[in-house]
Amino acid sequence: MLRRGLTRATDLLLALAVLAAALALIAPSDALAEHSDWLLAALVLLTALGIAPSQLAMLRERPAALAALVVMPFAVLAALAWVVSRPFGDPVREGVLALGVTSTEVAAVGLVALAGGSAVLALGALTGSLVVSALAGPPLLGLLAGGSGVAVAELIGRFSLVVLLPLAAGLALRALAPRLERAEDEFAGLASAVLVVLVYAAMSGADAGGHLGSAALASLLFLAASAVPVAAWVRFARRDLRVTGAFVIELRDFAVAAVLAAEAFGAGAATVAGVYGVLMLLVGAAAAQLVPALSRRRAPR
Repeated sequence: MLRRGLTRATDLLLALAVLAAALALIAPSDALAEHSDWLLAALVLLTALGIAPSQLAMLRERPAALAALVVMPFAVLAALAWVVSRPFGDPVREGVLALGVTSTEVAAVGLVALAGGSAVLALGALTGSLVVSALAGPPLLGLLAGGSGVAVAELIGRFSLVVLLPLAAGLALRALAPRLERAEDEFAGLASAVLVVLVYAAMSGADAGGHLGSAALASLLFLAASAVPVAAWVRFARRDLRVTGAFVIELRDFAVAAVLAAEAFGAGAATVAGVYGVLMLLVGAAAAQLVPALSRRRAPR
């Protein structure tokens, strides 16, 4: 029964995320919002436990594509986030900046597989982007924010512990205990459950400062801006890499962004990440269903 429930959590991720966002507006939890970094650490650990070392070894065949999908979104989306954030005041502006330096969304791997892309390449991009976001995200965030109260050194240290330590631990445990492969579905279900709780944590108290409408508008604008590098990737990448790259670039990790924003600027800045998380999951789920249908329609008969 427990295994069935965890599997259903993955299938119902979008619905549960929307429910969590609504619940946070009705009955928010400031305590949970203030300790969302522990939830992120658990999410990273569960994600790493679902990555087989053999899968990452296969990435040696596509080093250029992997490097592009790790570095290019980080650089381009950070600049686009700065542009999108200009019309807004704090803390919405700061929340948008955090979205620009976050990593690839954890759920993107499963959505890539549903859309017919390369889940292995998506896994590699996710792993690499988590490392880049943990190490380079805090100083770049401080630079984009004009150094407004961002303790960069402290943020790098704490964020590296929250992301890099559980990532390394999960990968090491999976390599030492191959039998964990049998529990991949359970890890995915637990990760989905943690994602839902993170939506609740990020959205808690979202309307306290009257910023919910601005956060929603900013999230929509950032999603639209993210389509620019996606269009460039689809135009110039190899045909077999287009779907994977589109999801990896477009879908950014709201959980990482929420923790970055909260740690750097306070809980109010995480509102944008919470709203973005719901919208991003909606876009990703719709695209995962639409892309295969379009591919079948265009296939020669």
